Amino acid sequence: MMTVSYLEKAIVEEEIRPNKCGLVRFQSSWWPAKCDRKITLKPGDLVRVVRLDNITLIVEA
Repeated sequence: MMTVSYLEKAIVEEEIRPNKCGLVRFQSSWWPAKCDRKITLKPGDLVRVVRLDNITLIVEA
């Protein structure tokens, strides 16, 4: 089971829109990711990993 530290960073690879999944690069691999906030994250944005929900990373700017 993977654990995620709140301080870990990921890079947005595919746009993440409100209530939609995108992709991030995290720990040398690509992960589906969502953001709980009403913002759009663009490719290249550096985000903080908040938690892991099944196989989806929850991130914030």
